[in-house]
Amino acid sequence: MSDFGYKRNLDVNECTSRGSCSNSPAVAALEELSVAFMQQLAYYLLRLEKFGASNGKILQEIVNIMASLVLVNEFSDQQLYYIVQKEFYMLEEVKKTYTMLTNSKPLKSKMLKTLSKFGEKTTLAQAIALGEKISLENLKKNSSHYKISKEILLMILKSVCLNLVKLQDFSYSISEVVHEILDAVDILNSQKFSEEILDDVLYKLVDIDRNLQLYLYNMLIEEFKGISTVNVSRSSRKGKAILVSGENLFDLYKILIDTQDADIDIYTHSNLLIAHALKTFQKFKHLKAHYGDGTESCILDFATFPGAILLTKSSHGNNEYYYRGRLFSNNYILPKGVIKILDDDFTPVIEAALSAKGFSKGKIKDDIVVGYDFEKVVKTFKNLADKIETHEVKKIYIIWTDPHSETQKAYFSTFLSKLKTDEFAISFSYDFDKDNVYTINVGNCYPLVVGLLNHLFEYVSADYENLYFFFTLCDVMSISNIIALKHNGAKNISMYRCSPLNINPLLLNMLNSKFGINFYSN
Repeated sequence: MSDFGYKRNLDVNECTSRGSCSNSPAVAALEELSVAFMQQLAYYLLRLEKFGASNGKILQEIVNIMASLVLVNEFSDQQLYYIVQKEFYMLEEVKKTYTMLTNSKPLKSKMLKTLSKFGEKTTLAQAIALGEKISLENLKKNSSHYKISKEILLMILKSVCLNLVKLQDFSYSISEVVHEILDAVDILNSQKFSEEILDDVLYKLVDIDRNLQLYLYNMLIEEFKGISTVNVSRSSRKGKAILVSGENLFDLYKILIDTQDADIDIYTHSNLLIAHALKTFQKFKHLKAHYGDGTESCILDFATFPGAILLTKSSHGNNEYYYRGRLFSNNYILPKGVIKILDDDFTPVIEAALSAKGFSKGKIKDDIVVGYDFEKVVKTFKNLADKIETHEVKKIYIIWTDPHSETQKAYFSTFLSKLKTDEFAISFSYDFDKDNVYTINVGNCYPLVVGLLNHLFEYVSADYENLYFFFTLCDVMSISNIIALKHNGAKNISMYRCSPLNINPLLLNMLNSKFGINFYSN
């Protein structure tokens, strides 16, 4: 590898997938080290629970870290090193409390083997070497089956924690499920856990994750006063502007409030498209449009946007590292070059927008339809169930959210064009002008998809033998939902066959052999 390539890899580590890509060696080693610290934290925290000792701050940090690791493939080595350091100091604090409590009780404390090579003065290079050593030791001690099982378990844990972080905006307490998270991580301390134990833990976690998404679905509709079908502008107009990217609706709401009198237009980006369909946001006249062409990478969108850019909390898209002075975020871990927002004070974002050139002229683009009429959705689901009874419909296809992939768009365009008259498709991504295709564009908002499918299952059972699911993404949230559906009886699930760059091929093999997941490609 050239010196240039090596230096670039230390600073930037982007990935077109969200949380599932094959890692660079350095990032893989640091994640291995992070998980090792997480395992030890779980071990001691669970045992401290028995003494009635609980550290809410550390529990919150664990959830934040695990949720942040959804982005691990987009982190630089330095960012992951920061996480590992944070875990080290938390572990030292927890071990000190555990030792003090056990020494005061008539029982012998059982301490885990210390990660002795890591300390306050450990450098980044030394941390990478330690992570590599732990990884090699795990490979020697355990089978490839164990490694992939662990990888799946960690993916589900990341999804659970990501949804927990989102729910905290709705005042949801992590104490509801944090014990199950610690239990699942602690299982990794047993080097040879059985397949039966793993299955129990996986199914418990995916059910928890599904319930968290259903709760999010209900809270989104309640908090933001309902949802409707709207035409969303994709055009821009002359003037100062702020681009709000990611999916945190509370951050978007706050900056809309703060800019009501600032003569600044607000544009949504990425998964915030759904905001336009939520009634609370429809009252803001300066929420002008959704920006970008919906490509997998936001580099082009960020480069062409002539104003300030806010990356909202829990964002899990590709973040461009080079537009310094214009990118801001209140996320837990920040990409290099992004300015930290403290205490949800968006004043620096507003000031940057006012000092930027803004749009010198507008550009007209076609609108996009987003949202749904709930009564119409329920009516469609009821009619569908009736047609199954009368054999007018013999097969139902569910197409997951939009991966912003031209190859998949072409695939499903052909697929839907060949749909027979006794077949029906519900698409959460691709629109097609056909009587037996019902499109519900929820802007890639997973909780809304899960919530609407839950309503469908009131009329058409999840285990209906002619119900087919197509998952278009390989991210941790999709994997969690796939396993949850299988656990609830779904018989026919296919997912996109991602390249080895995006997801470990051995993991795909296990999804096929263990859960009966099939694959489709372009």
